[in-house]
Amino acid sequence: MQILPNVAEAQTQTTESALRSEVDVTDISIDDDSDEGFDADDKINDPDYIPEDDSDTEDELDEFDTGANVEGEERKFIVFESALLAAFGSCPICGHSAEMKICAVVGTFCRLRQVCNGCNFKREWNSQSFVGSTAAGNIMFSAAVILSGSSIQKVLRLFSHIGISTITRQTFSKHQRLHVVPSIIQLWEKERNPRLEALAADEEVVLGRDGRADSPGHSAKYGAYTMMNLKTGKIVDVQLVQSNEVTSSSAMEKEGLVRSIASLRESGVSINTLVTDHHSPIRKWMKDNLADVHHKYDIWHISKSLNKKLKAAANLSICASIKPWIQSITNHLYWCAISTPDGNAELKVAKWKSIASHIQNIHSGHDNLFPECLHGPLVGRERKKKWMVPGSKATQVLLPIILNPRLCQDVKIMSETFQTSKLEAFHSTLNHFAPKINHFSYWGQKCRTLVAAMHYNENGGRIQATTNDGEKCFGVAFPKFKKGGFVVKPVYVEQTFQYADAVIAQVMETLAEGQVHHLEAPPSALCSHFEHPNKQEAVALHRSRFV
Repeated sequence: MQILPNVAEAQTQTTESALRSEVDVTDISIDDDSDEGFDADDKINDPDYIPEDDSDTEDELDEFDTGANVEGEERKFIVFESALLAAFGSCPICGHSAEMKICAVVGTFCRLRQVCNGCNFKREWNSQSFVGSTAAGNIMFSAAVILSGSSIQKVLRLFSHIGISTITRQTFSKHQRLHVVPSIIQLWEKERNPRLEALAADEEVVLGRDGRADSPGHSAKYGAYTMMNLKTGKIVDVQLVQSNEVTSSSAMEKEGLVRSIASLRESGVSINTLVTDHHSPIRKWMKDNLADVHHKYDIWHISKSLNKKLKAAANLSICASIKPWIQSITNHLYWCAISTPDGNAELKVAKWKSIASHIQNIHSGHDNLFPECLHGPLVGRERKKKWMVPGSKATQVLLPIILNPRLCQDVKIMSETFQTSKLEAFHSTLNHFAPKINHFSYWGQKCRTLVAAMHYNENGGRIQATTNDGEKCFGVAFPKFKKGGFVVKPVYVEQTFQYADAVIAQVMETLAEGQVHHLEAPPSALCSHFEHPNKQEAVALHRSRFV
């Protein structure tokens, strides 16, 4: 552990004064015998190497880099108080015993004072450096909680169980509001601008959009709306809508689209094609306001709806013969779009309607645009599958589902090339950084959504991992919806977190320069329009059903 030089008493008092003004008073613990304030310990972990025992020789330790780098890069260690005091038990000048005590602790920061009993040598030692008036470990702790997608309550409880000194929740909230969130927003804008410039220069912009509510049904508070460049797989715009900004929770998705389109137009982006899910209000708004944009449906969303109807029909006692055909009908839906790259809407519908004849063993005379099936003689598994009997009860139930006029209209605008599956993958990433089970403030939800977007943009295009022999790595999973069936998934290389390093560096820079960014006022709370009772009167009127 490196020993720092003496700190002048006047400088010490100035630093302590700055600490007390920066950190919530509840972070400070004062030693009973001390005339100064503080509290101890060091946050974090060792990502590279932890010795198995203490038998390492000096030569063996030399091969590990013990030099100090940038605060975010150098390693940190958990040091027990007794070991820390023991390290300063003797005077570095004369070697006599010295009195040592922890005189101040602020969150993860601690200061020690040493007085020699022999030569009366005095010095003070700080466990970490400062950025402005803030202990580096404290602000890094606050940033790391958000960047790791952790819950502050759980992290503080974890540190409490171990006995590690750390900041309070109030200080975390202050750090988040004044430094971390503004830095995340600045970095997002910095990374986003080049992508928008590239889109503005593209004449064939193809975007995909999707919304994600923080809870199911009509009880959602936040709606995160994401716009992705489907050519590159990079997220180019994120909007957060609070439910009381619109008429209802279900209206958040359309409002997110409106804001996102406006934001992109301000950046000079002209959209050629927009791929969305099957959302009726979105379709109507697009028709009324973006008639010049090619609106396409993601196939998976149409397939999902169709699949539910087919399974419900197959569960009827008289329609058991439908079940073997469900997967084939779903596959045919995808084929209709993918096999029509020119986007001929009428041809896609003709191909789709041909499945109604195919399942009854009729393979010609379908339609003028698609007169006959393209497959050859059916052998193997396809031949063993029983054909639907024309005029049977099962066929009479199945055909109206397949030939439903609304479904045929949706088939016309199915996307032939680009789909929104990557956006669904992003939503899984967002669930890590902003779990639906936890409630966050507006700006807390906003910054976590942006962090998820930066994480996805950095890691969404990872290549597949390979073995030492150069063979591609795969894994086998058993999804619940497969009901015992398995899927083979590629294994990708490890994730990177350069965006996290950039955020921490941005936080440190703004702190060092003394910058304080004040965020805009968030939307009013959902309960703001309710009449708030007098708390004492409400408590007095409270009655339990079991008394």
